[in-house]
Amino acid sequence: MVIAIPSGIWFGRPAYHRYKEKRAVNQAQVFINKGDLRSAILSLRLAIALNSSNVTSTRMMADVFDQGHSPAALAWRRRVSELEPNLENKIILAACALRYEKPPFLIADSTLQSIAAQGETNTGYHLVASQLALKLNRLADAEAHLKAAARLDPTNHLHQLNLATVRLQSADTNIAEGARRDLASLTSEPTLGLPALRSLTADSITRHQLPEAEDYSRRLAAHAEATLEDRLLHLTALSESKSVDFSNALARVEQECGTNSIKLAQTVSWMNAHGLARDALSWMASLPDSIRNAPPASLAEADCYMTLGDWPGLQARLVGHRWEEQEFLRLAMLTRSLREQGQNEMAGRNWRLSLSAASARPEFLLVLLQLARAWAWDDETKELLWVIVGKLPSEEWPLENLRRIYMIKQDSEGLYRVYQALLEKHPHSAELKNNVATLGLLLGHNRARSAELAREVYEVGKTNATLVSTYAFSLYNEGKTTEALALMQALPEADLQNPEVALYYGLLLASAGDVGKAEAYFVAAEKGHPLPQERALLAKARQRR
Repeated sequence: MVIAIPSGIWFGRPAYHRYKEKRAVNQAQVFINKGDLRSAILSLRLAIALNSSNVTSTRMMADVFDQGHSPAALAWRRRVSELEPNLENKIILAACALRYEKPPFLIADSTLQSIAAQGETNTGYHLVASQLALKLNRLADAEAHLKAAARLDPTNHLHQLNLATVRLQSADTNIAEGARRDLASLTSEPTLGLPALRSLTADSITRHQLPEAEDYSRRLAAHAEATLEDRLLHLTALSESKSVDFSNALARVEQECGTNSIKLAQTVSWMNAHGLARDALSWMASLPDSIRNAPPASLAEADCYMTLGDWPGLQARLVGHRWEEQEFLRLAMLTRSLREQGQNEMAGRNWRLSLSAASARPEFLLVLLQLARAWAWDDETKELLWVIVGKLPSEEWPLENLRRIYMIKQDSEGLYRVYQALLEKHPHSAELKNNVATLGLLLGHNRARSAELAREVYEVGKTNATLVSTYAFSLYNEGKTTEALALMQALPEADLQNPEVALYYGLLLASAGDVGKAEAYFVAAEKGHPLPQERALLAKARQRR
């Protein structure tokens, strides 16, 4: 008996924790079914606090935010793929990223690239890859992926419907019209009728064929399996055509959504996107606080204030509340409202609080990044990307984002930092060694290491004009102009005319006194995108004339 007592203590406590965890997940499901999102999130937070590796509760959290069209869904989808890194979860992550990212959809793209080999025989992979291609206006790639899905799953006629939907966007009017006829023939099909009507309604709205759009959307909304999204698409058609039925249809949707925070958020977001932000705020003000303050409805309401540019109103709505799981979002939006009102010091403090709150979970940083990019906050975007680089060392898309930003801004210091970080990941890459060497020499940073890297890449690429020009520039910096010039002159003339190479050859020619000949190469160099330090070298060399 003496031995049994401690055994009961040590083995009973984990069992009780598992019981509490399971109960919290079950309670969350009950709350979700009732549309009580706030209580569902609280229950899921408890389950995750008891077991941060609970895949079920993490997936449910992602589902909750995805239903509410909250960007926090992307964070939770990523966490699911970390806990259970299988092909299915990565495909779902990529699909989620497509919903919340902006072009060029780097998270979605990098996720799909990481599973491309496995995905070749997976229908879901090809479907999501086709969506990415479609969003990037690569119609041929989208069609290729859908054909692959059809080959893998030949009995599923939905793939043919998806192909027809892609072909609606074809520049060839015969192909587009053929796709419309194919879809129209499917509208009475039991399983394909609903998606066919969705595609035809959206296509009619895009082409401003409004009577046609009204007809298709009315059939869509009346379908027995129509969703809220379908009824909102019907509202879009009625709104575009300025139909007299619009007000009544909107009132019916509002009545359907008034007690469900998820549906409320979807409808408010639709109203916000269709010029009805003020009406949406009035409607929300009439609802009980228990619904209005629950996420994601609170986020949708905040978006309305931002659309209207009502920064004092947004501030008043955000102050004095806590968004619990999405607190970092509330702080970020408060930062925006304060900055727009010129309260920069207070805005800065709230931004630091938002960043701190998001830093607790790397996936939350991804959500904050989407906001910063959407608001064109360049400094904050770069700051977040560098934080993400530290938090997610295995991911390369943050560095690729930074590289693009610094390249556009012609920021040599930023590029140097990025290439150094990339070289740490890929220490044998000649291209990265070359970039670090070139930028180090241009900026005067760590000259000894830069020279050594330039020598290393030359030794493995003596016929590569770019690598040779970097080593020649290194020799030039050491006062060995004659030796550097001899290396460059051994290159083919076509290589010397390459803008990236021409600058350095012209520099050597000018240094050797042949300023007239150098000018032709300076002109070639200007056709590229020389960095500020390179332009300064060019200008200084021309002064020798």
